[in-house]
Amino acid sequence: MNILILTRIMNPDSNIIYNAYTDGIVANYPNTIVIDYFNLYFDNGKEEFETSIFNTIQKNNIDIVFINFVSGDLTFDINFLHNISSKSFLMMNFYDSELFFEPIDRYYAQCADLVILPTSSYFTYNFKILNINTISTLSLFDISKYRNYNLKKDIPISFVGNITKKSRQEYIDYLELHGYKVESYGIGTKNGRLSFKAMINIFNRSKINLNFSDTLEHRSFDRKYNMDYSSIPKISKYIQQLKGRTIEVALCGGFVLTQNALGIDELFNNKQIDTFETKEELLKKVSYYLKNETLREEMAQNAYKTAINKFDVIKKFKEIFQNIDLKDKTYKTIYTDESFLSNYYTYHILYFFNFLFKLKLKYFYQEFKLINFKKLKLISVYYHFTQQFKFQIIMKIFKRK
Repeated sequence: MNILILTRIMNPDSNIIYNAYTDGIVANYPNTIVIDYFNLYFDNGKEEFETSIFNTIQKNNIDIVFINFVSGDLTFDINFLHNISSKSFLMMNFYDSELFFEPIDRYYAQCADLVILPTSSYFTYNFKILNINTISTLSLFDISKYRNYNLKKDIPISFVGNITKKSRQEYIDYLELHGYKVESYGIGTKNGRLSFKAMINIFNRSKINLNFSDTLEHRSFDRKYNMDYSSIPKISKYIQQLKGRTIEVALCGGFVLTQNALGIDELFNNKQIDTFETKEELLKKVSYYLKNETLREEMAQNAYKTAINKFDVIKKFKEIFQNIDLKDKTYKTIYTDESFLSNYYTYHILYFFNFLFKLKLKYFYQEFKLINFKKLKLISVYYHFTQQFKFQIIMKIFKRK
């Protein structure tokens, strides 16, 4: 079986799951071709990007094209994806689809022969009612990257993640108000972000690893990561989302106390992890588990055994590809709406300014012809301009990385 992966190749300290999915497929099919689609487009423009991918498919007789989308990414022309599906079996994976299903994912997914989702099976319904073949894999990891070092548990309570989301800081403040110190790491915390290796160390050293299930609070532009979240509907603030962090902690033999979310029972049962709904319930359970070390460690070991068998990316992709019927394809009419097109054009302002500031005028003109400027979100245009001016002009002048 000949496979082409279109993905983002990430710095391991940025988001290790993207690389894990690639590694899981390559481990089963070593001749797989991997292309960083963002870099390909960023360096070569739309026409050469599409030509390069089509040539790769034809030259290598590609059976399956697997696209591992970055959350909220709109690099691909939907008509281009439709054309790919006429040549090969097209597989897609969407992260954070709970947030991006309405504005982006459901449109791209029309072109897919199979969609896999790293979230609860409950959510597959949203795709299936659109007649899109979809399965839930839950989050998958390269389990060889995680270790239980049996370190001394010298951190009573820890949290690793983005502290700025919703009420996370309120929960932590509530614990500390009642005498329980929480060591927090990540965006917005006093300790700052961790390397992957340091994160594993924290999981190993913590008696209780806290996890929260809430999602983005602000529908805004993330300047640090150059990502535009304004396409997410406001009502999405209510969503409680399954997080891969719960699995990562378990893979290190750590005990997890997590905010509840629909489908959490598909990850672990109540003999492996525990959940909370309110600040008061969190406080009560923190007190209980700090006093009951034997039970806490027994649950952590139960979760570890489940995690290494259930969320191994290599095993899971072997199973998925063994069950794919390459003849089971769907090639249908593709629909778009004004909202999707507005998001698509606005996203491509990223490339528009990238090529302008690099003086790649040929590629700049391709984006100019592509974009319907009447449908742009002006605030996002401003942010893309400032970000690309910073990266392509200022950083080069001062020779900063």
